[in-house]
Amino acid sequence: QLPQKRQLPQKRQPRQKQQQQQLQQQQQQQPQQQPQQQQQQQKQQQQQQQR
Repeated sequence: QLPQKRQLPQKRQPRQKQQQQQLQQQQQQQPQQQPQQQQQQQKQQQQQQQR
């Protein structure tokens, strides 16, 4: 559970790219490493969208 790690690189990318990446990750359902990251990413996305 280290949001900082993927927050930095992700924030740099545009919002649209983030959404696409997230969709891909959800569909692919990458190894058990990602499940936690996915949830965190979703939360972040919502926050960004609100902004």
